[in-house]
Amino acid sequence: MASKTEEALFCPICSDVYRNPVILSCDHNFCHDCLWTFWKDGQTSACPLCKRRSSKTIPPFDFTLKTECDAVLLARASAAESELTCSTHSEKLGFFCLDDRQLVCGVCTDSGAHAEHQVRLVDEAGQELRAQLHDSLQSLKKKLRLLRRVKGSCDETAAHVKVQAGSALRRIQEEFRRLHRFLDEEEEARLVSLREEEEQKSRLMKEKIAALSRDISALSDIIKTTEEQLKAHNALFLQGYKETAERVRQPPADDPELASGTLIDVAKHLGNLSFNVWHRMKELVSYSPVILDPNTAHPDLTLSEELSALRQGQGKQELPDNPERVDTFVSVVGSEGFTSGRHSWEVEVGDNTSYVLGAVTESNPRKGVIWPGLFRLMFCGGEYKTLSPSDTGTDVSLTKNPSRVRVLLDYDRGQLSFLDADTDAHIHTFTHTFTERMFPYISTWSGVPIKIAARKISVVVEQQD
Repeated sequence: MASKTEEALFCPICSDVYRNPVILSCDHNFCHDCLWTFWKDGQTSACPLCKRRSSKTIPPFDFTLKTECDAVLLARASAAESELTCSTHSEKLGFFCLDDRQLVCGVCTDSGAHAEHQVRLVDEAGQELRAQLHDSLQSLKKKLRLLRRVKGSCDETAAHVKVQAGSALRRIQEEFRRLHRFLDEEEEARLVSLREEEEQKSRLMKEKIAALSRDISALSDIIKTTEEQLKAHNALFLQGYKETAERVRQPPADDPELASGTLIDVAKHLGNLSFNVWHRMKELVSYSPVILDPNTAHPDLTLSEELSALRQGQGKQELPDNPERVDTFVSVVGSEGFTSGRHSWEVEVGDNTSYVLGAVTESNPRKGVIWPGLFRLMFCGGEYKTLSPSDTGTDVSLTKNPSRVRVLLDYDRGQLSFLDADTDAHIHTFTHTFTERMFPYISTWSGVPIKIAARKISVVVEQQD
């Protein structure tokens, strides 16, 4: 039976001596873990005894009480240790065998199975092994912190995936609604044209049929009257002959015939219908030779919805720190890389006063300084400079600031060139043997947008010889 003093140190929840005791604002004490379990299970932050709601979500430790409880626990451990005896020799277990990892008595150390083993006094072994276990525990705690940090990143990434999916869904739906509107309007325009032609040619046919019907009726009357006259007696026939003969000898109208072009021009409405609609649709769509990858964009950058323009934002966005994302330079990488061929893209820099254009290798790290695999033209402070893995900086002199810069990558020839897109004036060319995939690279620390110029779309029908 515990003494009255020891009972006062018992936690009301676990009915044992406090371990890491905390104190609530109502002055009641509980074990730290007991209280958190109680709050978690009950989904409440009230005191388990008086039900008063705690004013602090993280209650403070009661260090005075902890000192008293630790003393009781230590006394318990010492008492338990003094009671430990060897089951073979009934001697106190005052030694520890390092080989077998077990407590032994003095007799065991001098003879028997432990005579040739490494043996330490309990206190000595306890300190030594406690230190080893402490080091292992620190390693586990470090691992736990890493796991929690990675899990936190995964939680952020999972949330961002939903945001990305929602945004992409909205953009896809908007784009298809726009295309559907165009197709609906195009369909309606062609149906209206067909209906108008049908009404026009139906009206012409109706008028033609009415005129022919009148001519048929008049001619039928003449034929009928003449036939009746031919059946009359001679006197009656001759009496009306002059008038009948004049009717019959009237100059006939031109023989009726069906005019050309009276049918619907089906070929005009149906011929190459889908091609003609597609040809008109090119005015509605645009093509960008470089699509910026938002998963690589620095949190300070804001990309346009079509992923072809960028500018420095008004503060860091809350984005996952995924391996692809650039975290030091305010930049973004293209979504598609090149391993062969000739590729070019024009960048509308306008009045932007701080930017970098170029290409970066696939293996180049995205974290920290990313210079080792970066070939670039930099404009800053009114000056132009070229930099590459083998060139820490070379000044470039230009007579005027280009509003559009053409970047030309000739992978097979090992050249990366920059030109003034308006005048075709050469700015600089890097010569290097490319051995891995190269990605377009753009950086800006200015609020003035930079945009990848859209390519003109043309539809060409190939002629056969």
